[in-house]
Amino acid sequence: MAKLHHTQVKYGVATYSVLHTEGKTADEVKTAIAADEKGFDEEGVNQIYEAIVNPVTKDEKAINDAEAKFYVIKEFRDVNDFSKVHEVEADVSHFGADRLSNLIKLGLVEKV
Repeated sequence: MAKLHHTQVKYGVATYSVLHTEGKTADEVKTAIAADEKGFDEEGVNQIYEAIVNPVTKDEKAINDAEAKFYVIKEFRDVNDFSKVHEVEADVSHFGADRLSNLIKLGLVEKV
């Protein structure tokens, strides 16, 4: 199975991190995760357990987000200079956060 979607990991952490804080062993926590009705496979169980024991801090998340790249997936014209065309595969990571957010919603840019 591929890497779990972040919402699945978040669900697993929220549901099973209490077992870890109560002092349960790694095997006990993993067994509980594996028994979940969502049917996580071994890789999914390990991803959730890893997120429980090694949570990503807000600072680390900010660094990861800062390292993200944004690329054009559908050609569009620049909002400030209509003669300028942003072509497919162009890196537009230098755009502001609000502008990138709007372009993603419009299906013109994707985060990599």
